[in-house]
Amino acid sequence: MSKNEVQEKKLTLEEYEKKYSKRQNTKLIRSFSFIVISAIGIVIFCALLFVILKVFDKNEILGYISCVIGAIIFIFLYVVPVVKISKTKAFVTNVNAYNAKEAQKYNKALREEIADGMITFSQETDGIGWYNSEVIGKLAIARHTKNDLELKKTLTEIYDKDVKNTAKSIISNHAIQVGLVTALSQSGVVDALFVSVYELNLIKQIVFLYGFRPSDAQMAKIYTTVFNNTLIAYGIQSGIDGLTTAAVKSIGGVVKSVPILGELISTAISSVTQGIINASLTVMVGYQTRKYLIKEYQLQDVLDEIEINDEEQNALIEEVKSEIIKDTKNLKKQAA
Repeated sequence: MSKNEVQEKKLTLEEYEKKYSKRQNTKLIRSFSFIVISAIGIVIFCALLFVILKVFDKNEILGYISCVIGAIIFIFLYVVPVVKISKTKAFVTNVNAYNAKEAQKYNKALREEIADGMITFSQETDGIGWYNSEVIGKLAIARHTKNDLELKKTLTEIYDKDVKNTAKSIISNHAIQVGLVTALSQSGVVDALFVSVYELNLIKQIVFLYGFRPSDAQMAKIYTTVFNNTLIAYGIQSGIDGLTTAAVKSIGGVVKSVPILGELISTAISSVTQGIINASLTVMVGYQTRKYLIKEYQLQDVLDEIEINDEEQNALIEEVKSEIIKDTKNLKKQAA
């Protein structure tokens, strides 16, 4: 959704529903998301177990040490990110006439929580530079004076500048790390392990940076992408090895006369290619997460501008209530 769509004339609730709301089976979405998250966890557990068993084959003492390290990796690089992401609140933007007003109140409270979080983080972590101190000052004033319009304006400014640049830096750093590790590992299992844990922690950092997470449906899509990337990282080595071997053979000449040179060239090409592909997949996950967050923030802003007139609804409720009381009294009289 572009900024032009957000800045267009105010929508009615009916127009918002028609344009942005969708029918969703919340239980099914959450169940699917749980299955995908569990599948990622199983892959990480199996990869760690594979590495631990390899270490045990070489040295029993190192094997026991690797068990402890494996447990720490599983807890802090899988369990902790998934729990933190799931506990982070999301804006309510998929609404109808029955829950729109409550969604507006909830979203307003969440904006205030996000602002408080940014202010606290800036005060407690001086020098990191995620958020501009001057803009954070404006946010603090808006929060203190309970000026919701100024708070929204300042949050938008932070997201459009500071957060955008920081998110780009976080994504770039994670992608480079994934690329380097998977280029050097020469193991599909290790590649799958690093891709999954790095991408989960990338999502966690971006969500923390923005102060809210994407919707359940969007998180299910993001986790599915992580799972697919993990499988690609695991299976990519054999395919690339075949291509690089064919490429080296086509060179001929010197490579044929020096077999070791051919092997070195093949390994180098394969490693670099794996690193580039896995880094690119990580960038895609980061930008997918960021895209959903931007969309949800813009949608809640559109929803907040809608004036919801519930007088007619309340009048109908009172009318139904009166009819029920009246009919109940008549039935009691008839029974007597």
